[in-house]
Amino acid sequence: MKTIIVLSSAIVLSLAANITMAQYGNGEGNADRAQMQETRMQARIVRLTERFDVNQDGQITLDELQSVRTAHFNQMDIDGNGLVNSEELASYRTAMMAQNNSMQDRRGGKSCHGNINNKLERLDNDGDGQISANEFAANVPLFNRFDTDENGIITQEELSQSRRNK
Repeated sequence: MKTIIVLSSAIVLSLAANITMAQYGNGEGNADRAQMQETRMQARIVRLTERFDVNQDGQITLDELQSVRTAHFNQMDIDGNGLVNSEELASYRTAMMAQNNSMQDRRGGKSCHGNINNKLERLDNDGDGQISANEFAANVPLFNRFDTDENGIITQEELSQSRRNK
């Protein structure tokens, strides 16, 4: 049932975005631009919730976020040794780009994954040149930013407020 609601919301948001973009093309001004930004924000919230709300209760807990990140890590850990190095990151990036070949185009020709060495350095807390599963799952600085009431749960309201305050 929640899947139907989420999908229905995404469709409605998509239609609203199309209408907003059509109006913006006619020179409607700042109000239309603000509506378009709001529509994009709502679409991002839907995507975040779909991705990280594992039990589909409308809230994202730190445990849910870390379980999704652990699964993501396991996809990157090609040799299964519990560590991801720069070669595995590069290989994963290449595979993702091939799987989603339009990802670069949607972002104006820029890679959505950034520089491999910067990513490795950012996630490698102990400086050994590799990312462990614990380092990867624990490295969630945005969780605290979104969890504005610091109760360990990100709600739809917190996502909306955090995006507006950005």
